[in-house]
Amino acid sequence: MRRWGMKALLAAAMAASLALAGCGGKQTAEPKLTVTATQEDGTLVVHVKTENWQVGKDGHVHIYLNDGPEAMIYGYTYRVPDIEPGEYKIHVELANPRHEHIGVSETIYFEVLP
Repeated sequence: MRRWGMKALLAAAMAASLALAGCGGKQTAEPKLTVTATQEDGTLVVHVKTENWQVGKDGHVHIYLNDGPEAMIYGYTYRVPDIEPGEYKIHVELANPRHEHIGVSETIYFEVLP
């Protein structure tokens, strides 16, 4: 039976970990964002869905209506009550806890009816 020295064991462990890292080791998936909107009576409701990213754990959501600052939310639904009828540009960004945009956003257009 062969005895392994400490250096040989360390070298073998490093080689195994490098091989595993190069062959499908755990990779973090990119965050994804989907935005939809609905109208409930006189309220615009913005629905946010994320994949590989959790509101509250990974950060929060910035929502802009017609290019103006609108809201920062820690949830998946945003309501704008008593909104005027018309066409709205809804831009949503995912942000980290320091309020920095992480590069994931989506813009949709929605018409609020009378």
